[in-house]
Amino acid sequence: MRRKILLVGLFFLIKIAQSQIIIDNTGNYGNPNWLIDNILLGGGITATNHSFQGEPSQIGWFDAINTNLGIDSGIVMACGDIYALDPIIGSSFPLLPNTVTDPDLLAVANSVPGMIGQTFSVSSIGDVAILEFDFIPTSDSLEFRYAFGSQEYFGWENSSYNDVFGFFLSGPGITGPWSSPAGFPNGSINLAIVPGTNPPLPITISSVNSAGPMNPQYFVDNQNGLSIIADADGFTTVLTAQALVECGETYHIKLAIADGSDQSLNSYVWLEAGSFYSAPLEISDDLSIDSTIMNIPCNSSITLTAIGGAGSSYQWFDSTLTVFSTDSFVTVGEGVYIVSADISGCAVFSDTLRIIEGDSPTLSLGSDLIISCGSDTLVDPVVSGGTS
Repeated sequence: MRRKILLVGLFFLIKIAQSQIIIDNTGNYGNPNWLIDNILLGGGITATNHSFQGEPSQIGWFDAINTNLGIDSGIVMACGDIYALDPIIGSSFPLLPNTVTDPDLLAVANSVPGMIGQTFSVSSIGDVAILEFDFIPTSDSLEFRYAFGSQEYFGWENSSYNDVFGFFLSGPGITGPWSSPAGFPNGSINLAIVPGTNPPLPITISSVNSAGPMNPQYFVDNQNGLSIIADADGFTTVLTAQALVECGETYHIKLAIADGSDQSLNSYVWLEAGSFYSAPLEISDDLSIDSTIMNIPCNSSITLTAIGGAGSSYQWFDSTLTVFSTDSFVTVGEGVYIVSADISGCAVFSDTLRIIEGDSPTLSLGSDLIISCGSDTLVDPVVSGGTS
């Protein structure tokens, strides 16, 4: 019986350990450029001119798959040490010799009190972390998912200790009150706002909380969950930053966070992996083959469907670059195909789609080998043509 109790206890310890947030900023996980290209970006985005301002301890990767954060994994930024979120490792309380400044963040923090009927002011900002890059979208929209959390909750709402963050977007068609880098003359807009507010209300501990309450539908009380996600006494629900953009044009995004009026008590912003997204061209098929090389039975066909968003128009090309269909889907047999989509005025091309008829032999040589129809010859589709 004692052994059984020990085993049960071990099981629950393992389950608890599995539910805690994991933080890592070692190796590539500490490289902001790598984090942008390999963690943050989803489909339809090409990014350049990456930069990060702040201390190494202020940015990294997280895994929160078995927590109540609502985001499985992604990039985390903080106005402190991100390891403070980890209930096992915890913060080493490193000195942050951070001299980064950003007038936009201070102005955003001080725009909030008057919008929520308060009179406090934020005297300064500190421990600033800024991640930014240029990007080109393939459609007329941009979105990404995020959450904001803070140790300031349940004690410092509606006070000068109003930690702040912002997502500042600038580029063609964007005109806003916040600063923008050289080459983007019309200012920027802040996408980190309470949904549905007009004028847009920036998100801080004072604008989303349960103390007032103020927009409590977007707030999660984490006081009893600090053994799973430490340091953040509360955080927002998962929110989506959205903007209309012009496809094929260059934009700039600045993702920034800072302490308000002091350099104590951390705040965090979590950015969901793969969610920085502008609707790309996607191809699906009715045989559920997840590859650009599709092996189908002899004398059969496959239906390919192009998904480019509402209002898109399509052209399907065969191996001679002849357009043979302008529908969103085609039913084809063996051959090589490419589809282009006009998505909001942008022409986007798929990868080369190679359809091969034949039977896959039961061999240990590799699943890509096939026996061509009407032949006893083994064919490797990669060697014989491959993909683009």
